[in-house]
Amino acid sequence: MCEKEITQYHQLAKDAGNKLKSYVFSLSSGATGVFFFLLIKNEGNFKYILSITLLFFVFTITLCLYELRIDAQRFFLLAKELEKEEKEQKWETNKKLKSQRLTLMNASYITFVIAIISTCIYLVLNIVK
Repeated sequence: MCEKEITQYHQLAKDAGNKLKSYVFSLSSGATGVFFFLLIKNEGNFKYILSITLLFFVFTITLCLYELRIDAQRFFLLAKELEKEEKEQKWETNKKLKSQRLTLMNASYITFVIAIISTCIYLVLNIVK
């Protein structure tokens, strides 16, 4: 494997780690909105919906953070394997991490959609009320 490709994979590992900040800011702003709703509404009618929303935003943030960690680790290990001789390379760990990343990514999409839907339900219930 040439040095250019190894450097490219190390850069991908760094980029995956740098995405962490944008995920956290994006998802945290959604959760902040949930806290804002809790503060302006002193009524207890729909607080259970807000609690569910907050939990799913937190789940989403947690899953995204873990997925980014797995992604960075995977690219780092990939670059390390490519530095070895071809007959010494082992790809089992990379396959496992790739599968975990896909699972975490899909789970984060599901939790994010649930959080958005529950936020919409809360808003609609308050508008109709």
